[in-house]
Amino acid sequence: MNYRRKISFLLIIILLINVSFVYASSGNADKERKKLQEVNRGLDKLREELKQNKSKYSKVAREIKRLDQQIDKADKELQEVEKQLEEINKDIEVTKNELKQAENNIKAKKDILNSRLRVIYKNGTVGYLEVLLESKNISDFIARLDMVKRIIDYDVNILKYMKEQREIISTKKETLENQLNMVQNIKKKMEDKKNQLLVATRAKESMMKELKKNIKELEKQEDELVKLSKKLEAEIRKKQIAAKYAGGKMLWPAPGYYRITSYFGYRMHPILKKKKLHTGLDIAVPLGGKVVAANDGVVQYAGWLGGYGKAVWIDHGGGISTLYAHNSRLLVKKGQKVKKGQVISRAGSTGYSTGPHLHFEVRRNGKVINPLPWVKGK
Repeated sequence: MNYRRKISFLLIIILLINVSFVYASSGNADKERKKLQEVNRGLDKLREELKQNKSKYSKVAREIKRLDQQIDKADKELQEVEKQLEEINKDIEVTKNELKQAENNIKAKKDILNSRLRVIYKNGTVGYLEVLLESKNISDFIARLDMVKRIIDYDVNILKYMKEQREIISTKKETLENQLNMVQNIKKKMEDKKNQLLVATRAKESMMKELKKNIKELEKQEDELVKLSKKLEAEIRKKQIAAKYAGGKMLWPAPGYYRITSYFGYRMHPILKKKKLHTGLDIAVPLGGKVVAANDGVVQYAGWLGGYGKAVWIDHGGGISTLYAHNSRLLVKKGQKVKKGQVISRAGSTGYSTGPHLHFEVRRNGKVINPLPWVKGK
């Protein structure tokens, strides 16, 4: 599975949607809805990919943990084997010393036996007969016979002892060498197993590193798509609101700002603190926001107008006029002709005002009427 290719594909989607968003932001909300659907589909795919990567990451992390445990176990077993080898080598050293001592003992016994054999060789077997024949009496004979027997038995025992010592030491040495070979073979197998575990761990760590990188990139793309999704949603809401105020006889006087903070009708005056007729619409517009002419007309007044602060009054003919109040700056003059949508002022908070906004009025034959149907449509 080529993660890079998928991530690059998502990047292309984001770039294409952003570019089309810039060039089509003035269109209707349907285009944005289609883009939003496309973004959300991409977001769903990306999140599924992200979920799979995180799942694999967790699985690999568990496998690495299991391998680490096996390596720890192998280390402990190797330590035990090292101890066994150390003990066997100590036993071998002891056996070597015993063998050396035994060889010294055998040499001593050999020397005694050789000495005796040399005496027998020189004197012949007659030596023993002479010893017996020179007996003074029967008791002396029996005693001499027993002594000769003891000497012969001793010589036989020396030969037997030498043979037994050789067999014991040879067997012990062979046993220890077999044990040493066996433990060394076990150690080699365990070292091979540990090396295999280490190789597997390194491979898993490399995979984990790659997955972590993929997750980071996918999360970054997720953030980008979420931002784009929110941007599209905001644009859709904005266009829906704009559409709400489209279709009337007049243009909405505060392009881009559609929140009405106070409607036409009786209300508690925020400054005078008494119930009064609110003669227009209060639209939340930040300081310096654009205010446009709702329709073609001629400026009848542009200046300070008491509680209205800096205001513009436009006559549209047929007894219809509009008023734009609380401006921070006026961009037209009395007698000037204006076109529908022309910027006539900048929003502010002059006159009786509690904060930056546009107060917009519509008058018919000088009498205030509800502006909303004129900018919204019936």
